[in-house]
Amino acid sequence: MARVDNRYSRFVLWAKVIFPLVALGLLSTMFLFSRTLDPSDAIPFADIDIEKIAREQTLTSPRFSGTTSDGSAITVDAESALPDLTDLRRLTIQKVVARIESQDGPSYGLIADQAVYDGNGGVLDMEGRVRVSTSTGYSLETENLTASLKDTKIDAPGAVSGRGPAGRLSAGSMTLTTDGDTQVLVFKNGVKLIYVPKE
Repeated sequence: MARVDNRYSRFVLWAKVIFPLVALGLLSTMFLFSRTLDPSDAIPFADIDIEKIAREQTLTSPRFSGTTSDGSAITVDAESALPDLTDLRRLTIQKVVARIESQDGPSYGLIADQAVYDGNGGVLDMEGRVRVSTSTGYSLETENLTASLKDTKIDAPGAVSGRGPAGRLSAGSMTLTTDGDTQVLVFKNGVKLIYVPKE
């Protein structure tokens, strides 16, 4: 029995020396073969020009909402907005999506590449392939469009083309006005309609 205890004691004695040496060897190999880190390999958190934002005071993903005098709800979303330093109520907006929802009438969607919002007059001047869609079935395109955010009014002074409930149409201009509780979409100046019967 004494021989077994003696063998066990020797094993414990050697283990106290060998195990720390093995651990030290493993740690040293980790540090010897580890590669140096390149700071340029760090994961980019965002591709944003911070200096440009600070310099130009750009608003990212702005959202404007309100109600017109006749009760229509208006919402304007954009990719970015840049205030005019001479008039802070005037904004240049990129990638604009606007929606007008009347209380009891149709709704209108407006999409444009860019726009200028004048907060003094409550006017949104949209340009660059402006697309107009209505809940009554119109899908139209024009180059310039002015939307009044104080009352439900849209004015496209230039050529308009697209599709309507009756078929393909084109016109020299288009306006949306409110007559009492009724909203009227009027096409003017050389209106052409190609009737497409429903299947």
